[in-house]
Amino acid sequence: MTDPFEQPGPGGWMLLGDHFPGALTAEYQRLYTETCPPGMAAYMKRYGVLARTLDVAFVHGHLYITPVPLAGPREMRRPPPRIAVWLLARLHPAFRRRTHAAKRALADRPWRKASTDWFGNERAEWAGRSQALQAIDPSKLGDEELRTHLSACRGHAVAGYRRHFELHGDDLLPLGLLVARCAEWGIDATTASRALAGAGSDHAPTIGPAPWQLVTGYDLDSLAWCELDGLKHAQPGPPTQAVDLRPLISESDHEELEHLVEDARRAVVLRDDNGVFTGAWPMGLLRRAMLEAGRRVNLDHAIELTVDELDQRLRGHPEPSVDEAASRARTRATDSGRVPPPRLGPEFALPPLSALPRALALIGAAQLAAAENMVGVDDAPTGIGDHAYTGRALVVDDPADAFELIEPGDVIITTATSPTWNVLLTYAGALVTTTGGLLSHAAVLARELGIPALIGHYDARHGVTTGTLVTVDPTMGTIRVESA
Repeated sequence: MTDPFEQPGPGGWMLLGDHFPGALTAEYQRLYTETCPPGMAAYMKRYGVLARTLDVAFVHGHLYITPVPLAGPREMRRPPPRIAVWLLARLHPAFRRRTHAAKRALADRPWRKASTDWFGNERAEWAGRSQALQAIDPSKLGDEELRTHLSACRGHAVAGYRRHFELHGDDLLPLGLLVARCAEWGIDATTASRALAGAGSDHAPTIGPAPWQLVTGYDLDSLAWCELDGLKHAQPGPPTQAVDLRPLISESDHEELEHLVEDARRAVVLRDDNGVFTGAWPMGLLRRAMLEAGRRVNLDHAIELTVDELDQRLRGHPEPSVDEAASRARTRATDSGRVPPPRLGPEFALPPLSALPRALALIGAAQLAAAENMVGVDDAPTGIGDHAYTGRALVVDDPADAFELIEPGDVIITTATSPTWNVLLTYAGALVTTTGGLLSHAAVLARELGIPALIGHYDARHGVTTGTLVTVDPTMGTIRVESA
């Protein structure tokens, strides 16, 4: 009997399946556990988010996350009474500190400086650190030098991932604020998101793809640019035209709306860009070092070991053995083939935002809006674009497979996308994902590339295989089979 997916601890746990469709390697699990909770805690404290951090757990290798409340139990079956929340928010020292932080954030808009600093200095600094490590050829190092290099690459990846999570306050909250305030003005999230089209042109990349930047995924089993033969950028079409939201609201609110849209557009670009320099490139360098360590000790499945275990092998220890590494690879492949439930445990009981001070409530609404519109909140797919498209379906979840199979103009049908899909999507005629929402990576890229898309169409694969001719209609929210 297959072991069930069980709740890994108190609270309601959400699957992060849009980022990670399969089971993760042991080293990636370690790295994520070390960096996500402290990184998220730093930004939540800075911006007055009503949570302490995100906790992470791995169930059969699949990643689940849950918010850790600022105070009170981690698992509540129903929301606390409004009067209790009102009093707690005004008397509890932790809540008062978060309220002050939220007020500062809304007044100062520090995410603007974070974006300016990123493109002005920090981006180049991270690139420089990666370039220094990339200039070292691990195959020419002695065993002791390789151990040192392996440790340095891991340290770089840990620092990068920690920074990536800290930046979520700057690359997600402004998006949530736009959606939350638009909701108060009577503008639905779909319409609000159309103001983000073309944001990618606001900052032109100045640093090209690096040889050891991961392209096909986040984990250490993903491939880097230099491991994919003949990969080239295709030319994207014009982006979807941004919608002017000002006619939809009172003139007295135009200035605030303009600031919200400007900040959200900055956030879109920062979010997609920083993941390359804080994540994909450092992780690619760690992959290279781990593969060389495995080659040095005749280990085919080096990425199934942790860095500490590879260091142990380089020092002459026989464990973990070749058979143990191969067994881990088989187990992870089996776990990757399992379908994990999207949630484990109860739904998270939210406090009534109306009982909170205005600043704290608005930041809370922004956090919720960003989270909900990243993953989708209902069964109806989100349409991007204003025209239908007919083309050959390419049904694929692994970007590495997609690179081998894609033909220009294909309709890519997949579970979700991430920055590792950016190059692939420049070849696509349309995009369909079975998960995701208005602010997901897939939705953002579809708007940027000007391709029609359906986001969060949970049964899009029904009756569709690679080679099927399909029509994607974002205005009707449908995908229609034309021929097999």
